[in-house]
Amino acid sequence: MSENDVIANQKRILKNQKEIIANQTKIKSNQEAIKKNQGTILKNQDSLNTILKNQKQILALLKK
Repeated sequence: MSENDVIANQKRILKNQKEIIANQTKIKSNQEAIKKNQGTILKNQDSLNTILKNQKQILALLKK
């Protein structure tokens, strides 16, 4: 393997490492967004449970 080949491989490795770092940054950002979305989903589920409870109470009142 020539010196030029070694240098070319090192450049490719460096480029790949830079891409890995960029991808890791994107992954971290996505994980933060997912965490935020999960919190919103939990709040929405709580709201839906409240709505369902209210609907059951309304139905019970209508049956009287």
